[in-house]
Amino acid sequence: MFSEISKALGSPWPIPMVLVVIAAPLAKGLFGLHRSRAQDRKDFLELWAKADTADDLWLQVAVRHVYGENLPVPLIRQLLLHPQAARALVDLAFVWPLLDMDEVSGEIRWRKPRHFSSSARRIERAVDFVAYGVFGLCMFGYAFMGHVSGKSLLGFFCWILALQSAFFAFTSLRSAEQMSDTLEAVPRWTAKLRWKPVSEYKSTAASSPRSRKSEARRKR
Repeated sequence: MFSEISKALGSPWPIPMVLVVIAAPLAKGLFGLHRSRAQDRKDFLELWAKADTADDLWLQVAVRHVYGENLPVPLIRQLLLHPQAARALVDLAFVWPLLDMDEVSGEIRWRKPRHFSSSARRIERAVDFVAYGVFGLCMFGYAFMGHVSGKSLLGFFCWILALQSAFFAFTSLRSAEQMSDTLEAVPRWTAKLRWKPVSEYKSTAASSPRSRKSEARRKR
């Protein structure tokens, strides 16, 4: 197959280059999966055996081992007081890339101001589900074209596009699930925590470089 593709391209070099480009992210992904959940659980139990819950660094590292995110220590301590602490930690760790905590005030805030609006998050969730469906159909379509094209240059590139579509479908589905948790899990587990006020979001947005440029255009 590769010899036919090389002949069609007129040079043997593009094939190794394409394989290197594809192999790099695949190798990174396989390396990440190499550390199994069983090993993570073993490391966590070994760490827990040396428990020192008064040590902030120990607590954060322990949670990072089992939940996969570096949650702030004040937030962890608040969640540990909850009757369903483990479930709360799982849910918030999953959506933590969208959240942050102010080191001084201890207030929870959204990393992106648009996520403060629940309506915006619902729209983003819907868009992610649509994108998941589109990329999923593209994946099957490209895979079918690759199968029909056989050992040809077109078939080779169709399989590459099928893999890319599968990756984007997965990321879209993950994003949609995160948005779902922001609408359900986040309000549930953070109801007693302090949130950054809406007024500060508006003032931050008003002072951003983009808003100042738009204001300058309107004045002109």
